[in-house]
Amino acid sequence: MNDIDALREAWDEPAAPSSAARTGARAALMDRTAGRAPAAAPRHAPGGRLPRLGIRLAAVGALATAAVVGVTVLQSGGVDEHGRPAPVVPGIPAGPVANASELLERAAMSAETRAFTAPRPDQWVYVESRSRRGDTPNGPLSDDPADTRTNKSWTRADGKMIAYMENGRLERSPMIAGSPPSDYASLAKLPTDPDALLTWVYADMGGLGETAEGRYATAYTTLSTILRDNVLPPKLEAAVFRAIKQIPDVTLVEGRLDMSGRQAIALGRITEGYLHEEILFDPKTYGYLGERAVAIREHSTRGEDGTLAFRKGDLMRLTVQVKTGIVDDAGQLP
Repeated sequence: MNDIDALREAWDEPAAPSSAARTGARAALMDRTAGRAPAAAPRHAPGGRLPRLGIRLAAVGALATAAVVGVTVLQSGGVDEHGRPAPVVPGIPAGPVANASELLERAAMSAETRAFTAPRPDQWVYVESRSRRGDTPNGPLSDDPADTRTNKSWTRADGKMIAYMENGRLERSPMIAGSPPSDYASLAKLPTDPDALLTWVYADMGGLGETAEGRYATAYTTLSTILRDNVLPPKLEAAVFRAIKQIPDVTLVEGRLDMSGRQAIALGRITEGYLHEEILFDPKTYGYLGERAVAIREHSTRGEDGTLAFRKGDLMRLTVQVKTGIVDDAGQLP
């Protein structure tokens, strides 16, 4: 089974638009035609990103080494009255993204425009994602569709409790502090200046930062994890993107098509000489979509549980963030 077949089985087809959605879209179209500003859409939850439902990203063939170099990826919000590319997010340049630095800057600018209300200490941050991993830890992607998991987690904003679904039941437990932090209270204290944030990352990695490459790889992984597992204040999210800009050897890669033909812009960095770790973005809004990892050359490694062999093109990890938000209690959905 190839990557596309595996992911086709992993994600359901998107539901048809509801009657309310059709009515809202029709009203917005009429407003635009008449030159009126469209009415504001209802908020699902204070502070949460808009839900990204039905995202199904797939690899198109094996990732060749040449794909690691920078390429130009086209995306825009159409054209203006002069035939020039029109921006989708006001204030952000439209047109091609030529390199990873430009993509990260647009992502930072997009984050800064996002409306946000910080959660109260007693509220919960909800993150829902879908992931596909292998039969063995750190192994290649499994061919079994049952290995696709929907992960739903709730973290109390003050960092005291965490909740998750297990065997259809909501389980709560005290939260244990980790690194990087994953509770809103701790994240909100992180520097929002990119230089200061990167300094904090380098200071917190211990023995993993003994070499220059170790520092860069660990910093990239740490910042990627912060993006994946949380709802971030806009200024911090922008700082994360701008801090990644300062890590060497982060390059733009080709967009990947999902089952509906939608593109995602990806950037990535090679770790351990064989694994390309990618961050995925919406090509129009530059919002964060998820992450994936692809083997770009054959590799084998030995551990206490045996030897793992990877082939060029193996999809090693795929996590797609499908919904985030702020709720009043664990178990609730935004």
